[in-house]
Amino acid sequence: MSAEKTRARARKDAAEAVHTFADAGRIAGGAVVEGVSTRLPDLSGVVSGSVHDARHALAEVVEPTPARVRRAPWIIAVLLLTAAAVWGWVTVLQREREVDPGTPVPTTPPTDDQIHGKPIGQGRSQTGGH
Repeated sequence: MSAEKTRARARKDAAEAVHTFADAGRIAGGAVVEGVSTRLPDLSGVVSGSVHDARHALAEVVEPTPARVRRAPWIIAVLLLTAAAVWGWVTVLQREREVDPGTPVPTTPPTDDQIHGKPIGQGRSQTGGH
């Protein structure tokens, strides 16, 4: 029930309670004249029923019932997103990575110069260059 409808119902019940109290006053006045013992049960029943209804209607306006929170869709959504994240990380971590080949291994055997260096005396002549 919407808050506006609840307020309207509470106003209506409060108005009925006021009229009931007025009727109770008239009944009480008549009871004094006619005799308290014959009208007292009627007065008690009418007043207690109307007051009870008005009190509950006003209590709903002051403290409305809490709205129901639907948690199941949120829990399912969080679980699905968690499963998707786990699947994504597993896929990324298991993917083959490209390996840097580094320096290629030579296919020809090294020469004596490469192994031992150049022998003395076979380099550039040191006498006439500069």
